[in-house]
Amino acid sequence: MFLCNLKVVDPSHYAKGEFAQIVLYANKFEDLPIVQRLGDVIRVHRARLTKWKGQGHSQHFRQFTANIQQTSSWALYSSDKSIPTGQHATEGPYAFSGKRSTHEKQDSAIQSTLKKWAQNHFAKNNIEGGDKTRALNVCHKEEKDFDVNAKVLQVFELDEYTNELKLRDASGATFYTLAIKLKFPHIKNGSVVRIRSASFDSTSTKKVLILQHYSNIMTHISSSKLAATLSKVKDSAADASALRSNGPVVLTEVDKKHAALPTSSLHDLFHGDNQKTSTFRVCFYVTRTEPGSVEEACKLYNKSSKKTASAKGSKGGDHIYQVQFLAKDVSTQHNNNVYKILLYTHEGLGANFFQQKATNLHADSKAQKKVADAFNLLGRFNSWVDAVVERRNGYYFIKDTRMVY
Repeated sequence: MFLCNLKVVDPSHYAKGEFAQIVLYANKFEDLPIVQRLGDVIRVHRARLTKWKGQGHSQHFRQFTANIQQTSSWALYSSDKSIPTGQHATEGPYAFSGKRSTHEKQDSAIQSTLKKWAQNHFAKNNIEGGDKTRALNVCHKEEKDFDVNAKVLQVFELDEYTNELKLRDASGATFYTLAIKLKFPHIKNGSVVRIRSASFDSTSTKKVLILQHYSNIMTHISSSKLAATLSKVKDSAADASALRSNGPVVLTEVDKKHAALPTSSLHDLFHGDNQKTSTFRVCFYVTRTEPGSVEEACKLYNKSSKKTASAKGSKGGDHIYQVQFLAKDVSTQHNNNVYKILLYTHEGLGANFFQQKATNLHADSKAQKKVADAFNLLGRFNSWVDAVVERRNGYYFIKDTRMVY
């Protein structure tokens, strides 16, 4: 038997600290509602009501019990214009128990009222989640599980089943946790989330939250006051200790205008049908950087003829980066192919990728060392590049991306 416990409120029952509880039972986990977003509307049929005077409650505490395997059912409705996974919301439910859901004439008016109230309620109230919520900078002191409100700074694809989330909250602490793709398909870069039932991993060399099978990660509806506050949280400067860890390190960041751009796999880029757009976001690791000689990473560029030449022995002139990354990712790591991602800056694309501006690396030893260090980082085990690329004439050129280490 599986159990799902939900805290719910509506216009008739939302005094400070007050809520009702819905407990749903089912023989199969997939028969229970997996609530992906706070503020959405749930409809439950044929639930049994129990009241008692609970500690800390000024009124009788209400608990609704529903057995999905017998007579009860549920349906989830979006309070926003889109459902949690991003698709356009309709008047009907985006998830429900059983093979089909019903929708009667009076349901539209009830849902419309609840959705408007939910948007207003979350906009005016900083709903943090109760006494179990902890800031990330003090969660290491907790012996039991706790809840967290944080911003997802980065979603890193560990393998075809699991993402690693980089989290940061208002306390300024940064943590990581693993999220199963199938269970949490709605989590994106920049999402503000509430993690329900996490614990601190005291055995890890980096700061990690452990999630259990009953843990949940929920986003917020668009009007959320709490989400608006946490969305302003920014990543810290590159932490050198991350480079010493055994886990994956993403060496780059993309421009904030691409924050909502979904990540595409190299397999989809090079083997899929993606002709509808020319701009993509990819996350890859570098197997080799060309040219092999660091000094030749920067070329002398003739704007009139649009030709490049070695900068060796030259004085002055315009210099550009002309670098090729031989790349792999999770989707391609088991085949024998490598894929070329280009950093050619002659038209401005990718000009800020390296912290060192393009110059004559034959003549500038300090600049040459900076670029050599960057090459070494890119080739380091478990170092990854999160980049925006633009397709031109069948090639992919890096743009709007910079190294932060």
